[in-house]
Amino acid sequence: MDSSDETAATFVAAGVATVHEAQGRRGLVSGVRLVSGPAFAGPALTVAIPAGDNLGIHLALERAQPGSVLCVASGGRGKFGVVGELIIEAAHAAGLAGLVIDDGVRDVDRLRVPPSVAAVSVTPRGTVKRRCLSLHAPVALGGTLISSGDWVVGDSDGVCVIPAEWVAAVVAAAQSRVVKEEGIRERLRAGEPTTRVLGIHAWLEHR
Repeated sequence: MDSSDETAATFVAAGVATVHEAQGRRGLVSGVRLVSGPAFAGPALTVAIPAGDNLGIHLALERAQPGSVLCVASGGRGKFGVVGELIIEAAHAAGLAGLVIDDGVRDVDRLRVPPSVAAVSVTPRGTVKRRCLSLHAPVALGGTLISSGDWVVGDSDGVCVIPAEWVAAVVAAAQSRVVKEEGIRERLRAGEPTTRVLGIHAWLEHR
C-alpha cells in the first residue's frame, strides 16, 4: 500500500465527521450527499461546467488518475442529471474513487461501484455537450473552495475537503481523534455517564 492508499484508508476509516473536527471544523461541502457507493477518499480533480452541459466531465475523465475524486462545479443547481450510467462506467474504467457534483445524477439504479457518487439531487433531466468552463482550476462546491490535488472525503454524513498542504497534519489529527474516541467509547460501554466522560460534570455541579 503506497502513501496515497494509506491516506485514503485513514480518511475513510475516520469518517467525514472526524476529519471535519480534526481540521478545525472546516471544509464541509454543503448540500451534497452520498447517492451511490460506500465511503471514499482521494485527491481532487476539478472541473467547472455550464448549466445543462457535461462536456467538461468527459474531458476531465480523459485526464483522471486512478484513485482520484472528480469534483464538478455546475451551474445547474441540481436541475440536471449531469452524470449517469455511461459516465460512471467510464469513471469505473479510469479507476476513480468518487465523484462530487453540485448538480444532479441519474440512472441511480444502474450506477457501477466504484466510483461512489455524491450529488445535490437525483433527476432524469439530461444535458448537452458543447462547452467547458474550466479544468483543473479551483472551483467552489457547496461554499467550499476545492483545488486539484486537495483531498476529498465522502460518506453518508456528507463530504469534506482537506487542502493539500494540510493533509499530513489532518491525517495525524484524525488518527489521534479516533484513538481518543475509542477510549471514550469504552468508558461509555462500562456505564460511565457522558457528563463525566466528557468532563462536563463540573459545569453541572456549579448549577
